[in-house]
Amino acid sequence: LKQLWGSSNGGQVLTDCREDMALLKQAVMAARTVQVQAARSMAPAAAIGGRWVGTALRTNEAPASKPTLLAGLGEPISKRNAGVSVLGCAIAMVAVGGCAQGIGQLFAALVVGMARNPSMKEDLFTYTLIGMGFLEFLAIVVILIAGLLLYSE
Repeated sequence: LKQLWGSSNGGQVLTDCREDMALLKQAVMAARTVQVQAARSMAPAAAIGGRWVGTALRTNEAPASKPTLLAGLGEPISKRNAGVSVLGCAIAMVAVGGCAQGIGQLFAALVVGMARNPSMKEDLFTYTLIGMGFLEFLAIVVILIAGLLLYSE
């Protein structure tokens, strides 16, 4: 470059560089226009990495519609099915009611067993507490799964 700028025809070289840059700019703009038109004419299968090809290329014309990121089965990420997650959580919470019913039946059986055979009071109470532990564990697991369903996408 020093030789070009230091030469006697430096002004001519600068003009040639400007012309070359202008031609290069026009070629790039034409290539982008062709790519954008090709991307817009293709089906949604032209998405690369979840984004439309045309969104990465900028043009002077306004886009026809706002492109969105595509999720798993073609649903936009901006759309969240909150109602479905609430329904899933509510259906899972029905099992907590089942756990409460089980605890009630467990203590009812304890009362009946102690009434029939008072001498086995300690053994029946031990078995009742073991059953109570299993039912509480089940209730906690159900509540965790319900929370997972509620806050998952």
